[in-house]
Amino acid sequence: MLPGTYVMDQATVDRLASTAALAAARAVQDESLTKDDVEEIVEEGIKRFMERVGIDDVPEFRKDLTAMRAARETREALIQHGIKAVLTVLVGGMLTAIWLAIKGAK
Repeated sequence: MLPGTYVMDQATVDRLASTAALAAARAVQDESLTKDDVEEIVEEGIKRFMERVGIDDVPEFRKDLTAMRAARETREALIQHGIKAVLTVLVGGMLTAIWLAIKGAK
């Protein structure tokens, strides 16, 4: 053996490795984010986003979104009813033309 060399048995090496691993795990756990930290970060991010886009009153913003949804649904209903009305007029006109042709109207 060389001077200053220390010989350890396998059990001692295993114990030292386990102790070091547990100490490292505790250090990581102590410095990791908690659920409260994450919630605080998310809330702060949402506040900053809302300030940047100019939303200062959440209930009013919800009302605006509801009004926009109602307007979209109304527009879609008008388009559907308009298409149905146009098709009804076209089919009715064609059937009238056929009926008049059969009747022999001039």
